[in-house]
Amino acid sequence: MKNKICMGIWGMTNLRDRFNVNGFGEEMSVIDRIKAIGKTEDVDGIELHVPTEIDDKNAHEIEKVLQDYKLQMVQLCGHTWTEKRYKFGALGDTDPKVRAAAVERVKWALDMGARFNVPISVLWPATDGNDFPLQTDYVALYNRYVDSVRQILDYLHKNKYKTKVCIEPKPFEPRSWIMMGTTAAALSIVQEVNDPNFGMNIDVGHSLIAKENVEDMFSLVLRAKKLFHTHFDDNDQQADCDIPPGCANFIRLVSILYVLDQEGFDGWFGLDLFPYRDDPIDYMKLSVENLRLGQAVVDLMNKKGAKKLRAKGTDGPAMSRLIRDCIREAS
Repeated sequence: MKNKICMGIWGMTNLRDRFNVNGFGEEMSVIDRIKAIGKTEDVDGIELHVPTEIDDKNAHEIEKVLQDYKLQMVQLCGHTWTEKRYKFGALGDTDPKVRAAAVERVKWALDMGARFNVPISVLWPATDGNDFPLQTDYVALYNRYVDSVRQILDYLHKNKYKTKVCIEPKPFEPRSWIMMGTTAAALSIVQEVNDPNFGMNIDVGHSLIAKENVEDMFSLVLRAKKLFHTHFDDNDQQADCDIPPGCANFIRLVSILYVLDQEGFDGWFGLDLFPYRDDPIDYMKLSVENLRLGQAVVDLMNKKGAKKLRAKGTDGPAMSRLIRDCIREAS
């Protein structure tokens, strides 16, 4: 199986953190970022945000560059956390005006996405949460958030858009606690809403900092037939570093790819990378290399009886040897 790989353009420019607000690299225009991605072998799509990376003014130019480099716009997300009005929340904010603005922002992303035949639009509840104990009435927050999601989906169906809307859970950052911060919590909301166009995007790094067994979480969402998109990256389970997938734990990457392969996942493998101090092109190439190597290992495992061994569920050392030997052979 050849994985379809796309890259988030937000990681391709001068990146900043709270200790260095001036950034670590050089500014790169949106168009130049897309061109750089288009020149990278085996990366066939991009992800970006409305309105910080695409809007009505530059959409035509982006359309032309995508055609020139034979790239697909895979995921288009409404930015609902980069403005002061969203500091305490967006789709779940207590202020109805803020909620309405956030809903309109997502609708704009869907409208723009329809122009580009975008299959995925992610909802990340970045600022919907709390920083202090009892600061937030979570029951009320969930009610407001679900109501906003239903408004978005009603709009999607009214316009007969084909885009799939995905929740992307993350336990913390930028808030101390973000609502539905685990895979299972987000899945419970997806199942409550119960809409065929509403599912999940699992970001590997987010699952890791939630101290989840990522192999388990992918299986859980795949079983529910609600895995619509993926974000690949890696970390040491302490912070969401967004280094290339497989760099912190390659066997963990193999296990995720194996589960996706066994369950027939045919969606995109998104790269959500933040190369603060390094070359973003190098990050992207290393990510592709690791994903390709990981898939080659999975293909060998399939030939060498991994499915039968796994079905027994009783011989961990044998499975570990098989993975090790397949990594050696594929390398």
